[in-house]
Amino acid sequence: MTEQRDCVVIGGGPAGATFAGIVSKYAPHLSVTVLERARFPRWRIGESTIPVMNGVLRDLGLFDEMIRTCPVKKLGAVFVWGKDRTPWNVDFLALHGLGSVQEVGTIDIVGRDLEALRGGRKDLKNPLIAFNVRRDRFDQRLLERAGELGAEVRFDTEVTDVLRDDAGAVCGVRWSSPDGEGTIHTPFVLDASGLASMLTRGDRQRDDFTNNFAAFGYLSNAGWKVTCSGTRDFTTVYIVSCAQGWIWYFPIDEDVMSVGCVTRTEHFRERMKEVSLEEFYWETLRGCPEVADLITDASLRDDIMPNGARVRACQDWSSWARRFVGPGWASAGDAAVFIDPIISSGMTRAMLSAHRAAYTFLTQHARPEVDREALWETYADFVRGEASAMLRLARLFYGNNRAVDSVWWESRRLVNAEAKIDIGDREAFAMAAAGFFPSMRAVSPEVLKPLLSNLSGMDEDIVSGARDRPRLDDLDGATYTASTPFSLALQAEPAVNYGPKGQLLLYHDLVTRDWSMSHRMAAYPCRIPEVMAPVVDAMRRHTRVDALVDEAVTLLPARFGAAAVRKATHDLVRSAAIKGFIQVRTAADV
Repeated sequence: MTEQRDCVVIGGGPAGATFAGIVSKYAPHLSVTVLERARFPRWRIGESTIPVMNGVLRDLGLFDEMIRTCPVKKLGAVFVWGKDRTPWNVDFLALHGLGSVQEVGTIDIVGRDLEALRGGRKDLKNPLIAFNVRRDRFDQRLLERAGELGAEVRFDTEVTDVLRDDAGAVCGVRWSSPDGEGTIHTPFVLDASGLASMLTRGDRQRDDFTNNFAAFGYLSNAGWKVTCSGTRDFTTVYIVSCAQGWIWYFPIDEDVMSVGCVTRTEHFRERMKEVSLEEFYWETLRGCPEVADLITDASLRDDIMPNGARVRACQDWSSWARRFVGPGWASAGDAAVFIDPIISSGMTRAMLSAHRAAYTFLTQHARPEVDREALWETYADFVRGEASAMLRLARLFYGNNRAVDSVWWESRRLVNAEAKIDIGDREAFAMAAAGFFPSMRAVSPEVLKPLLSNLSGMDEDIVSGARDRPRLDDLDGATYTASTPFSLALQAEPAVNYGPKGQLLLYHDLVTRDWSMSHRMAAYPCRIPEVMAPVVDAMRRHTRVDALVDEAVTLLPARFGAAAVRKATHDLVRSAAIKGFIQVRTAADV
């Protein structure tokens, strides 16, 4: 059987369902087919969200439904981390009263600023809560919603091959199912196949720093206590560092506690030579005092995971595709990037990336005059920036654990010395757990000010971007040095004025393809006129702002006038400094 579709989605998990649902919602005339090799409902690990995902749920029309039906709302996190073993809270609801930081020259980010998170609604009692979910039910509801919005969903259908034309562009897929096999020709394929990574397999970068193993199961009759904050239906995620790693502990349903331990791969493999997986699981939990007293009467359930499994293990090795997009295709979710699960970002990141991919696809169809390759590169920049930020967050957690002097933690402190923060554990992890760090505009200056005064080792990330940001009238006589290569390129953000529109706002911004600095684009997007491109190029030839201004006068149209050119050039330097792409030294610093 041979068919034709406008789009084919490989995989019906959160990423695939989100993409299919959003495209079908805003472009019902386009044919979208999701090919899912499993039959739903099916089990998956990764059951906790963070509030930045709520904007996507709203766009799908599911947020209010989740508020009504999800049995476990997540109010934040409770950590036992570092030398101080007293539990301390990260309260998402406390962010309700914070105002967005409005920076001249910067723009809002969907899912990052508080107004977007609230969806413009001031009446929400709990605008910044998140959810703990059973993935079998949640994933099924997402895919049902995609179908309700108009997407075609096929279960028990495996993609066996990806077709390419003579130029190498993806142009279709072959599939097989118990009922037969066939071919679908399509101008676009989204790879949402998870770590199977249909289109990015064999071309992935791995992060040796986060090469871990996780062992996990589900407990009945597991304890809870007041110090963990909240009740079982309005609760927190409990995260506890221990000698060989860390433990997660949180409810996902009535009498279903998701509990897992993460440790380095070497330790896991050595223990597996001596004990069974279940024995390893119990010894790790019982060896942690903060968890041991919660599981005295607990027992493992055998009705959650497939085939009656009580404990399972998987490798948590952060990896990402070397290319997120290509001719006729893009990747989203784990197929694009998988990051260590310590910050509960997996499902959220999958849906955010798929949401952005859908908006990019919709913009491509609505605005054919826009260069397609450049447009999809804006999506790749978004994924790279978000992934870079999440990876640095994971490293921040490991780099700041001072609970014990175990070999694992010491090795991570040594490897991660450049990402350490010398503020207290509570402040560092509170920022990270909320899912906003290092996006400064999502919290108020009052929160940032005491943190910035104690930061070290991340000057290019925060200090130069916030505390030492140059003022426009300080730039006469200033000098600068580049921290990373950058250029002026097309960028995009979803249009959200008066609600989402299914379209991207296109603009130009300073962009770096340097992974170590890509998160700066996520933190500080700026609109820069395209006419400034030759001035951006000229920045490489100068170190003095005055000299750059002098050349800019010769590069820009004469109608602008010297004063306007000076201001535009100063704005450009300021934007580069905000992002941390350059370090500025003003006359006052000399």
